[in-house]
Amino acid sequence: MIFLFLRTIAIGLFGAVIFTVIGLPLPWLLGSMIVTLLFQLKSSWKIVWDSTFRNIGLVIAGYTIGYAFTLEALQDMVNYFPMMIIINIIFLLLFIGVSFAVSKWARLDIGTAMACCAPGGLQQVIVFAEEQKTLNITVVTFYQVIRLLAIITLVPFIVSSNNGGAAPDNTTESYSLILFGLLILCYIVGMACKLIKVPTAYLLGPVFFIMICNLLSIQVPRMPENLLHVAQLFIGIYVGLLLERDKLRKMKSHIVYAVGSCVILISVAFLISEWMAHYFMDFATSFLSVVPGGVDQMGIIAASIQAEVTVVTSFQLFRILFLSIIIIPFVKYMVRRDQMKKVRE
Repeated sequence: MIFLFLRTIAIGLFGAVIFTVIGLPLPWLLGSMIVTLLFQLKSSWKIVWDSTFRNIGLVIAGYTIGYAFTLEALQDMVNYFPMMIIINIIFLLLFIGVSFAVSKWARLDIGTAMACCAPGGLQQVIVFAEEQKTLNITVVTFYQVIRLLAIITLVPFIVSSNNGGAAPDNTTESYSLILFGLLILCYIVGMACKLIKVPTAYLLGPVFFIMICNLLSIQVPRMPENLLHVAQLFIGIYVGLLLERDKLRKMKSHIVYAVGSCVILISVAFLISEWMAHYFMDFATSFLSVVPGGVDQMGIIAASIQAEVTVVTSFQLFRILFLSIIIIPFVKYMVRRDQMKKVRE
């Protein structure tokens, strides 16, 4: 088993090195993800990954994001609240339209189609689909994984082609016992958050823990860039292994619809981001804030390209909240209505 883990890490590192040599954006995340995915789909080698490594990556990312949350940054977030509501309403209307189109063309029941097209929150949507016995969990997982892979693959290229992140932070980076002690505490906080069902617990736990340290004026060391590369590597390998060969064979008829729905969501996010970039913030920050990815992936990309991490994280957290209190209850209502309609027939 140890050999399999080492082989998987070697494959991820190989991808990161190749992407670094070629000069592609975010090589530690994209390179490890894409090469691991190719090995998963095309190679006869068995590659495995333990969720602990992914959790370590999330803890490092969460620490980095939390470090950026200062009192001033939180005060600035209030100004963006109306925009968060408007953007999520736009995506809600888009989500409904795309869901009905996918339901019709892919011949899926409306509940499954809506779960497939839900913008963001992969883990929350899959858990919801598992709880609803009438939904096709295999199809939902496939659509959500394709969306995540497409967004993580395309977003760095789109962002890197539009210059405009924040200026690099020149704060001194250093390894210290305090840093590693805080990372251990962050992991423990993540475990505690997992027990109380906090979404993406190993990311959000450290975010709030380090943010509270900042607000209490407790000095915390800045995350060295090399550790951020480790986080990207671990998360990239994890995401690359989400799409399994057997599922891809079974879902061939759905690939066009899954990719098409992703293109629509990303295109609308791009247009909104271009508008926001003219009036409110740089393009990199606006696009990472608007695109329906996960708070963990978009947060670590933002930290890696020197975008405004606090803005990106706030927008993505609000999306999760909107998904939980508006979109998922709406899908539940549509599932019940569809079931009652079938009973009457």
